[in-house]
Amino acid sequence: MKNQSRVLNGRLWKVLIFMGIMVACLAIRFDFYYDLNDDTAIRDILSGRYTGEPSGYCIQMLYPLGWLIAAAYRAIRKISWYGLFLCACQFGVLALIAWRLLLVTKKVWLQVILLILEGVLAFGLMGRELVILQYSVTSGLCMAGAVFWYLTTPRDQKPAPYLRGNLAAVVLVLIAFMIRTEVCMMLLPFLALAGLSQWSKETKPFAGTNVRKYLMIAGSAFLGILILYSIDSFAYRSTEWKSFRTFFDARTNLYDFYGIPDYDRNEEFYQSIGLSRESYTLLQNYNFALDDSIDESLLERIAQYQRENAGNGGTLYRMDGFVCKNSPKEALWLYKQHLLTVENGIKTGIILAAYLLYFLLASGRRKSGCCWRVLSLFVIRSALWMYLYMVNRVLTRVTVPLLIMEFALLAGWIIQEIQTLDTSSRINIMKISGVITLLGLSGLTGAVINMENTGKEYDMRLEADARWNTLTEYCSHNPKQYYSIDVYSSTSYQGTPYADKIFAASDNQYTNYDICGGWIAKSPLIRAKQERAGFKGLEEALLTGQALFVVKPDSDVNWLGAYYQNRGKTVEPKVTDEVKTADGETIYLIYQLQ
Repeated sequence: MKNQSRVLNGRLWKVLIFMGIMVACLAIRFDFYYDLNDDTAIRDILSGRYTGEPSGYCIQMLYPLGWLIAAAYRAIRKISWYGLFLCACQFGVLALIAWRLLLVTKKVWLQVILLILEGVLAFGLMGRELVILQYSVTSGLCMAGAVFWYLTTPRDQKPAPYLRGNLAAVVLVLIAFMIRTEVCMMLLPFLALAGLSQWSKETKPFAGTNVRKYLMIAGSAFLGILILYSIDSFAYRSTEWKSFRTFFDARTNLYDFYGIPDYDRNEEFYQSIGLSRESYTLLQNYNFALDDSIDESLLERIAQYQRENAGNGGTLYRMDGFVCKNSPKEALWLYKQHLLTVENGIKTGIILAAYLLYFLLASGRRKSGCCWRVLSLFVIRSALWMYLYMVNRVLTRVTVPLLIMEFALLAGWIIQEIQTLDTSSRINIMKISGVITLLGLSGLTGAVINMENTGKEYDMRLEADARWNTLTEYCSHNPKQYYSIDVYSSTSYQGTPYADKIFAASDNQYTNYDICGGWIAKSPLIRAKQERAGFKGLEEALLTGQALFVVKPDSDVNWLGAYYQNRGKTVEPKVTDEVKTADGETIYLIYQLQ
């Protein structure tokens, strides 16, 4: 017993030292960042920056998780709980993987090599995402960790011990589901393949014990998902939240998948639903929070119109009822172009190396099992990649989870094959050495390129955020005023997104500014924020001077006057102040309607 405890403690110390080195390697060069304004918006809701009180209704994440993080903010407001949670999830998954790798061998020198290999591959596949955090990627990494943990759990156990041994995998799936439901669901086919792979290796797969063993794990995950989803649905049961969720889904369909049809070519349709050209402009420039008439019913009708007219010579393609932006042929061409870029090519090279090594390691009767597993994996990943290109949603925050999930599955299979090899055989030792060497070289190449690009992006973010922070400081120095920021002016500087450092000092108090659109617009949260500012409805607040409008200097604001003119109110936007950098450059203009 003492010996077992000593072994566990030794393994724990190795993992802690390894993770400390990984974090230190990143922290010496970088501060940790939120990736996009989506992440900072979630942070603002949870921390109380948005409405003044921490709220679990953060829209993008399920309520149980949102409630827990908001409760942490209520307890200690100044800690960056949301960012800390994302970091804990990502580095926690890497720690769990390291724990499993230490079980592969008892030789310390080989354990060190395996941990170095993990670090190199992590930096090669997702070095940027370990520095610049995005909640969708965190969800994907949790799913990848679940698959790896599951595949490296010994199968020769009875149902109850096998379930206990895989509780970590089940918990990771549930965390992924709460963080980003869509990413979790997208990656479930990989998890199903992992389960099928393990079950097929049983000598008697249809024996009652084996059937129960695998159904208990699948059932536990499904039951957990059902409970979490039910709690979330109950939390959002009010009429206001149901209405907003309908609006949110319709907005997502339009902006992310269908696009907004041109007004001139579809003027008859727009007139039939009561949408003026001036209000249409708000949909185009994302400032739709200004217009109360743009509601869930209107957006649903536009989305339905797009679906019905897909394939009729417009911008959308229809294939057996499936509406998308690109045909399969176009999607395939775009995917090939994607692979030609250096960074994406290196990541794909790491994945291909893993495929090759798994196939080479499998021998004898296991070769046939290897073939169907590789073929199934290739079909799943190809279907998902084709889908992304057909709907034109090939975003880093979606593709990185796909890549790391695919690699996690292959890595689990490779370890299974290594554990079956006779390590006294010189040929097998050469195979294992070849696997480590090839993966190490692939990962090292990817890590060098990935971290170099991350450094460049990090420096650009420092420049971009200096501008954004100048604006937020200006707003905080004028607490009695409320500022509505043009959406396009709030997203990026020279293509680099505005975001915040995760662990920058902050008291997480109410902020007197908001963007004039985005995914929080039309929600009960924005109403609470506006009520705290002393008004109801942005349209009237801008008209009375209770709110001021903020844009970049090169932005056209004629649409703002035209919008009010269409409502019988003659106004003219006048510049009342300028936000300048320390060297005197004007970066934002403050407008008041007169």
